[in-house]
Amino acid sequence: MKNVIRLTLVFGVLAAGFASAQTSIICRVTPGTNPAQIATKYGLTLQDSTSGAPFALYAATDERTLGNLKHDPSIVWLEDDCDVVSPEDESKGKPTKGGGLPAVGSRSTLQTINKNLLRQINWNKTLSLSSGRTVKLAILDTGLAPKQTTLWAKVDASMNAVEPDQPAYDIPQGTDSNGNGIVDEAVGHGTMIAGIVDQVAPQVHLVVARVADSDGSATGWRVIKGLAFAVTSGAEVANVSLGTLLEVPALSDVIDWCTENNLLVVAPIGNNGQSAACYPAKFGDVICVGGLDAVNRKAWFSNWHTSCAISAPAIGFASQFWDGSLAVWSGTSFASPVVAAAVADGLRHGNPTNVSNLKDAVIANRTSILRLPPRYLGRLGGLIDYTKLVNSFSAGPGPK
Repeated sequence: MKNVIRLTLVFGVLAAGFASAQTSIICRVTPGTNPAQIATKYGLTLQDSTSGAPFALYAATDERTLGNLKHDPSIVWLEDDCDVVSPEDESKGKPTKGGGLPAVGSRSTLQTINKNLLRQINWNKTLSLSSGRTVKLAILDTGLAPKQTTLWAKVDASMNAVEPDQPAYDIPQGTDSNGNGIVDEAVGHGTMIAGIVDQVAPQVHLVVARVADSDGSATGWRVIKGLAFAVTSGAEVANVSLGTLLEVPALSDVIDWCTENNLLVVAPIGNNGQSAACYPAKFGDVICVGGLDAVNRKAWFSNWHTSCAISAPAIGFASQFWDGSLAVWSGTSFASPVVAAAVADGLRHGNPTNVSNLKDAVIANRTSILRLPPRYLGRLGGLIDYTKLVNSFSAGPGPK
């Protein structure tokens, strides 16, 4: 059983203590346990729970109650909720409207604009449009803009963990959750990621989970709820372009649970420009994605670390934006969906398989990155090779 963990993250600060402020506690309960009955038993407020998954969020102010809860046999572990953010909030790069971009662009328009980036990953249009089984890819982010109707047509399921019972819309909210005086810094983030997935893997279906607000801030609980929603919605791959440099122990257990349920999580290494990897990307069962420039050098903002299995272009992606137009953004957040989409497209040509097989396939079919300085060797993995990876699922031996 895990102890209560109190974390102060790089991107946010928790309440100072239980005695002075109410805090939110994430719990994993044993199979068959009703979270509402636990709340009644200990006089807690059940703030949220996950349908079909063994996780719950409680409000608590009393250390003694938490001590009793920790020793209850119905509780597997419990710990504080915490903050997780979009890596782009830590970079200098912000979205820009491309001067020559049309106000509304089709997928083919975007593929033309991004032709060099797609060539860099050895993308094949014919292969991306070939027939295959239905595969769902979950996007845990700021949601999807209501004006991007062609992307919504591909969505099989959606949820909003930020504003419960509201549509999972990626729109400005006037939010400054990091207190830096700038509102809505991440609005459009999730929409751009969905657009990148659509460009790389046009036939893949989407599951949209709004777990981050328009300023790019999420909590551990929202990410957990999004991952549970991805599993229960039948997704086989999840892109989580969020992170923190400090480990979130609860998230580690939930990643294990996702692995048990054959959901592969793909996440960016982070934009701190240092030898480090953000969580959840650093967890062993997650595919950690680094960022490259147009000539396969490390992107200036990308982290590097031995946990990085694969890298992808991270500079200057054009994609759909929240207001119905197109925009250009850079960051490891946008390298991650390139990899997630390639894996999902490979799965369309093969049978469902486990996370270990998927990671092995990504590593076995990557391309070596040449001309890397010694300090980055073995710390950016290899370059994603779309065609090699997708073909490996149908040509054998490949994952089956």
